[in-house]
Amino acid sequence: MIRCGMHEIQITPALGSSIPGYLSERKGTGVRDELFVKAFVVETADVNAVMVVIDALNLTRKEVQRIRRRIQEETGIAESHIMVSTTHTHTGPPIRPGFDGSDSGPYLDWLVAKAGDAAAIAFRNKREARIGFGTGEENGISYNRRYWMADDTLQTNPGFGNSEIVRPAGPIDSDVQVIRIDDTNGEPIGVITCFACHTDTVGGTEYSADFPGELSRTLKQVLGEQVVSLFLLGACGDINHCNFMKRNPPGEEHYRTMGRILAGEVLKVREKIFLEPSITEPVLAVDRVLFEMEFRSPTHDEVEEAKRILTITPDPQGHYSGPARIDNEHFFARQLLEVLDNPVSSTEIEIQVFRIGECAIVGLPGELFVELGLQIKRESPFSQTMLNTLCNGSTVGYVYTRKAYEEGGYEPRVRNNSRNPVGAGELFAERAVEQLNRMAGKTGQ
Repeated sequence: MIRCGMHEIQITPALGSSIPGYLSERKGTGVRDELFVKAFVVETADVNAVMVVIDALNLTRKEVQRIRRRIQEETGIAESHIMVSTTHTHTGPPIRPGFDGSDSGPYLDWLVAKAGDAAAIAFRNKREARIGFGTGEENGISYNRRYWMADDTLQTNPGFGNSEIVRPAGPIDSDVQVIRIDDTNGEPIGVITCFACHTDTVGGTEYSADFPGELSRTLKQVLGEQVVSLFLLGACGDINHCNFMKRNPPGEEHYRTMGRILAGEVLKVREKIFLEPSITEPVLAVDRVLFEMEFRSPTHDEVEEAKRILTITPDPQGHYSGPARIDNEHFFARQLLEVLDNPVSSTEIEIQVFRIGECAIVGLPGELFVELGLQIKRESPFSQTMLNTLCNGSTVGYVYTRKAYEEGGYEPRVRNNSRNPVGAGELFAERAVEQLNRMAGKTGQ
């Protein structure tokens, strides 16, 4: 028999805290909706595992390890069986120092404690459960944000109604993947949803969990306030909510529309899951691989170009004679030169897989491009494979394809918080598929 527990705790920071996610400093001026840390604990007679999902932009490896240690102390569950990810909301808490040098340490200490509390309470509240899986589809709210232009260049987010746009440079992933968790009396415990789209639909300076928050609120309205909604961010490094082929951008409340549309599909899929006999004694297994990865260093040409950009200053009328959006170019130039002084040249990469029956959840670090996610799902031996990106903090920044590097655009550019090397994406996909094939033969670990 499988036993499950879920719990959520609010983690909204104080007003005035730094909000990461853009190229300049922002301070919180209000609360559009609350932020949460959420935990899911699952166990069989031989194996147990924990998933923690945090409404935040990302987390470093250091904070992930602190959360894991605290959960192990509270529950006895091995650190290797704990998966920690973020929803990547761009209106979230101060998980790193601000551009103005503001300190995120006190908040991070509190966040670590709350993550441990959420997992400990979920662990203590676990009960016999039924669990099942299903997949729906939604192809009208996410778009590839990289476009080929009329001059044969590639641009990321080229602007709404841009007449120079020719076509999107890549696909999307329209899967809406659902895990249904009920107790043996048929009462909902929670829902896990995986969907691939950047959680950056709100903007501004009010804290918000973005569309996963609206998804959660809508599911609670239908299934009950006790239901916990965990959101796993699929491979969406090059996917967002903007259709730049149209003239007008989405409205201010678009995140609510997206959350409700997803909730409708999730509920439809959820209701179909137990039409067949549910899984009451599934195989539960956990595995992870660790390997060292060298960070990318700027090339000589990139360094010289950055130095040139920084020499561009406005004329007396305040006009620039350099590239468009020179303020952004200055930011990237400064970031690239700062990389030269960064003493950290490598990181230990972690890829983690949870198996629950015929469903596999692959925890991958960084912002994985959609083509890599589609490859992993296509080559997986499992009937359902979910990708949980921005997971376990072993690297941050974009994990792009070799093709995307050659094409150019925003994502492959080197900066202090995005230094993954060319080829990292293909390596991650290869290692993940190898793991999945090994897991397919496991009965528990």
